[in-house]
Amino acid sequence: MNKFYILFFSLTFSLGVFAQDGVQERAKKIADEMTMVMSLDDVLSEKVYIIQLKRFIDAQRIRKTYSEDKEQMQLELKKLYNRLWGKLKNVLGDERMELWKEHKRNI
Repeated sequence: MNKFYILFFSLTFSLGVFAQDGVQERAKKIADEMTMVMSLDDVLSEKVYIIQLKRFIDAQRIRKTYSEDKEQMQLELKKLYNRLWGKLKNVLGDERMELWKEHKRNI
């Protein structure tokens, strides 16, 4: 458990340096929504936040790298989304991910 907290604070600090355009706020908003919809505890909520934060930072990097090649950008963003889904599924499990999928369909 101590390793998780050390990792979390290290990751938050290092990613905070690179975070731009409110990625932390967007990651927090999604993590809070997922926490509410799936009744997550604090530990799972923090894991979801870290996953979402990394996603937004990676998406920014992809958009910057492939700004001239929109087709390649879309392919890379799709790969990123697929990895995101897999990471969330590993942390939350199939049942909770089905709840999230149903929630997103109803919005």
